[in-house]
Amino acid sequence: MKRVSILTHMAAAIIVTGILLAMYATVQQVHRTGANDPQLQLAHDISARVNSNNIDHLLPDDTIDISSSLGTFVTFYNSNGEPIGSTGMLDGKLPQIPKGVFEHAKANGENDITWQPRKGVRMAMVVESVPSSSQVSYVAVGRSLKEVEVRESNLVTMILMVWVACMAVILMHYLIQLWFAKKVVK
Repeated sequence: MKRVSILTHMAAAIIVTGILLAMYATVQQVHRTGANDPQLQLAHDISARVNSNNIDHLLPDDTIDISSSLGTFVTFYNSNGEPIGSTGMLDGKLPQIPKGVFEHAKANGENDITWQPRKGVRMAMVVESVPSSSQVSYVAVGRSLKEVEVRESNLVTMILMVWVACMAVILMHYLIQLWFAKKVVK
């Protein structure tokens, strides 16, 4: 009886762990993919309005420091993947994302990425290819992942607390079962 009881409790622990891991993965993906929603909308809208003559009216004069701001920023890139205008600056320079991002955007029309230009700075980015414009070839829209990472950290804490509580209940049930089994044997 003890062996069956141990296997049953181990199975319960494995099932609880699996369910909690699936919950974590699901909620984490909702947080992360949702972080792209404003950028997707802005990238689609701006790339539809880009024309070959004047892009200045699409970029406001004020800029943000993307290493410290939670605001959304827009950057225009030419066909070589070089920035030609932006509402965001990183260390006083226009944001420069890796060239491979543009190749994927050109082939697929869009590329949704997580960009980490340096430690402590992570961005949810959407890069849209703009084939009809001669001046702007790509529109990139990004924003900080700081708040999403805080939510993910809170999620880890909550899942871990629930897992520990569930394991405590399973262990308590096992110990009570052992205690009753010993009483019955006596």
